[in-house]
Amino acid sequence: MSQHAQHRYQLWGWILFIGSAIFFMASSIRADDPVSLMGGTLFLVACFVFLVPLVAELKAGASNSSPKRRYFRYLPDWFRAVN
Repeated sequence: MSQHAQHRYQLWGWILFIGSAIFFMASSIRADDPVSLMGGTLFLVACFVFLVPLVAELKAGASNSSPKRRYFRYLPDWFRAVN
């Protein structure tokens, strides 16, 4: 699986976590439970904090279609003998 596909799955996972946090907060409002509401709010904020670098990386990957190579010595042709 490509790196881009993995990031897309992670993005959808975080979106589902955000949805569950919203429903958890709605349930705690209905039950009039302020402690659960605070926990749901903190969970929602944490989801957005984890989502920021993922979205930034997806945007950076969309602007540059060729993947960057991290290590120079692992280029595909590094082992060929030069005659």
